[in-house]
Amino acid sequence: MSVSSASLAMLSCVPCKNLCIDTPFLQPLVPVMTRHHGVTLDEIAAFIEVARRGSLQAAAETLLISSGSVSRRLDALEQRLGTRLLNRSTRALTLTEDGEHYLVQVEPALADITQAGDRLRDRHNGPQGELRVSLPVNYGRLHIAPHLADFLRLHPSVSIDACFDDHFVDIIGEGFDLAIRIGQLGDSRLVARRIAKDRRLIVAAPDYLAHHGEPRHPRDLLDHHCLHFTRFQGPAQWILQRDDERHVVPVRGRLKSNYGLPLTLAAEQGLGLVQTSASIVGEALASGRLHEVLSDWRLPNIAVHAVIPARQHTPLKVSAFIDFLVERLPLS
Repeated sequence: MSVSSASLAMLSCVPCKNLCIDTPFLQPLVPVMTRHHGVTLDEIAAFIEVARRGSLQAAAETLLISSGSVSRRLDALEQRLGTRLLNRSTRALTLTEDGEHYLVQVEPALADITQAGDRLRDRHNGPQGELRVSLPVNYGRLHIAPHLADFLRLHPSVSIDACFDDHFVDIIGEGFDLAIRIGQLGDSRLVARRIAKDRRLIVAAPDYLAHHGEPRHPRDLLDHHCLHFTRFQGPAQWILQRDDERHVVPVRGRLKSNYGLPLTLAAEQGLGLVQTSASIVGEALASGRLHEVLSDWRLPNIAVHAVIPARQHTPLKVSAFIDFLVERLPLS
């Protein structure tokens, strides 16, 4: 869980925003902080972010402070603890052995304190704060981006930082509140909720089919130009099944990409067959620019999940956004 300046503000005094023992959230911690040489949450937060991101500048951008402030907080923390937590060089920052031990202890402790503030804020004020979300490029552009303004109108105290990227980001390490992921999930540190489903299919342009013929059986794909999405895990092969009959077909073609849009555009221009999802090419199918082939065969369906860090409390801004998407996303 990333500790943002907004979260720390919940633990701060007004108007100076400096963490102090008069803050109600921190009163139970006064004896602990005293025993630990006056270490502050600001210093711990700076240390955690530098450890996660490997640089002062990246940590400063997350905490919305200057890199000089981050450096001063780290120096103060090491001085209070009487040990070096980080090895500093011109190329990188790495944890010392003491730093690794300290991080294991303080990271979950600070997360608990931040979540306590989130729970209390949600209880009194409803969804609020910045929501940082990672979205797949094509699916996000077509099916989520059109609804972002409606969500913000429904929740005027929430802002959104939307990152469109087909790479599976490190949600915890990069400070995201949630990510929308399509396909297989693998990170056991995350909690997933299925919010939509999608149908996978093979399509081609009518002109291509007129010149090359329409495949009637999966083995016919061996004689066709197949445009391949390289983010499918494993070798370039398509899996089709009908009842108990299953075929794994190695495919080849003149264009492959880790981004789906060039493949569907090339298919529309008659370059070959492409395996894609109904949510991406629905309009092209309806208009006749693309035609589905092998429709009596089934390809593995695609699940769409919202994934969030595993934690005891999910902020209302996160749960509200997930519930909103469940209502809006297509169930093809």
